[in-house]
Amino acid sequence: MRMNILIAGGLISAVSVLLLSSEIVASFFGFALGGLNIITGVLTPKAGGIVYPTDQQDPLKLSLDKGVIRTRIYTIAFSDKKLVLRKLSSVNLTVATALILALLGWDLAGPFGIIVGGITAFSSQEFLTQRRRDGIRTGNLLELSDRGDLEFPYEELEQVQLSGNRIQLYLKDRIVRIVISRKYSRILGPVLEKVIPANLQSGPVPSLEAPSFQSQLSLALQRPRRGSARRKGRLARWFRHRMPMP
Repeated sequence: MRMNILIAGGLISAVSVLLLSSEIVASFFGFALGGLNIITGVLTPKAGGIVYPTDQQDPLKLSLDKGVIRTRIYTIAFSDKKLVLRKLSSVNLTVATALILALLGWDLAGPFGIIVGGITAFSSQEFLTQRRRDGIRTGNLLELSDRGDLEFPYEELEQVQLSGNRIQLYLKDRIVRIVISRKYSRILGPVLEKVIPANLQSGPVPSLEAPSFQSQLSLALQRPRRGSARRKGRLARWFRHRMPMP
């Protein structure tokens, strides 16, 4: 992401040079936000990715720099007893910031300003998210400190499943889906096998979305077919019409 921010800043600055002779206000607006993106990219710390401590005595067994549940972004930590998600930011905040900068950009630089404003909003949010992530890592990653943090003790889970780019946590009454980067999902499976208790990795997967085959069959047998009574009535009238009465 850091490199993407730098590339975006460079492209914005290059387009601003082309607009210098025809759109002075748009050009200066682009130079300002292009420079801001470049500075943001330089100052944005590098993401940690997947961290797998080698010290067996460390309670932290695995950490992942980013996971998304609905509109919230978390950093993920696994210990030998629980899974912890520390809140980093919200997608809603990013969208709101992008909307404000896009409207400002439209007023100053038209369509070019909308694009530049949106890109700058996402760059700024990534910078703040990474700073927040680094601040969390300097402390105890397994301790909750914010109202938006989440904790899932393994004893409350029925199963943990890695499906594509999602970590699915099966609880008794719900399923929590954590979206992760696809590049992490390719290498996360073997690591999770060493961290997650064996009893959570095997057994039938409970489903809260679809009824079982047996329940579907039972419902099919119990549910009357739509229009069956109407067809029976028509058939009875046809027989009465065709068959002579004694």
